[in-house]
Amino acid sequence: MSTLNGTWYIAPTPFDESGALDTDSLRELVAAAARWKADGITILGVMGEAPALSDDERRVVLDTVADAARDVIPLAVGCSSPSADLTRSRIDEATSAGAAAVMVAAPTLLKDVDQIGGFFSRATAGCAVPVIVQDEPAATGVMLPVSALLAALDASASTCVKLEDPPTPPKIGRLLEARPELTVFGGLGGVSAYSELRRGAAGTMTGFAFPEILRAIRLAFERGDIETAARVFDHYLPYIAFEGQPVVGLRIRKEVLRRRGVISTATTRAAKGPLDQATSDELDDVLDRVGLVPSPEPLTIEELGDR
Repeated sequence: MSTLNGTWYIAPTPFDESGALDTDSLRELVAAAARWKADGITILGVMGEAPALSDDERRVVLDTVADAARDVIPLAVGCSSPSADLTRSRIDEATSAGAAAVMVAAPTLLKDVDQIGGFFSRATAGCAVPVIVQDEPAATGVMLPVSALLAALDASASTCVKLEDPPTPPKIGRLLEARPELTVFGGLGGVSAYSELRRGAAGTMTGFAFPEILRAIRLAFERGDIETAARVFDHYLPYIAFEGQPVVGLRIRKEVLRRRGVISTATTRAAKGPLDQATSDELDDVLDRVGLVPSPEPLTIEELGDR
């Protein structure tokens, strides 16, 4: 893979009803991401509940997805940790497994952002694949100004940022004003995808359960059809916002993926069992209002463009 861009799908980590890893669903997620024409798949990020996995479980997830993704879809692997040495070890494991890129965030609760360059230098030195610098203050507790992000990029010889510091569009604009050649992905469930593209984002990297929608918006932008991009985004925004809710959003996302037939349960490590009835009813309502019927089959650009 020579470039990082487009619509990348961040996969959750599927569990069975008991909370154990579900490797069959992991393999089906890889096949589904390819079927939905994602440009790549990312694992072991925040949505993948990586902090809730043991080291052995991380290896199982990595090996299972790497095997399923080989020659099917490019793979990026989240390798973040509070330790530069541990992050480096995870990067080595990911590249050995065949990852096309690795994603690294600031170490949690870093007190002095001036240390960010040193951390990235130690963690990523000599990395054989592109490094995606993840700006995710909600997970790390670290607010990175543009100057610190640029220092992290320089230290890791990276030109790619996954930006999730809201409001994302203005910060994307500031990053690209400082360094126009950067590739910047939006995230946060796609809730600002349209505005992010207007500010110069190269695409999205998020776990939104219908990546075909975000792909259609991006492709419309790329062909200069801003009207269609806006129309598709506006039509589906009620569902995008509903799925992207804090706290309960991952459970909603997993429930939709279950309904799409690509994972067996909506179980998370934080909460087992189904959604509460009120939230489930609200999910039914918003899906009906925007005309989405969960299915393993991909939505097509033509269907989206005609809405």
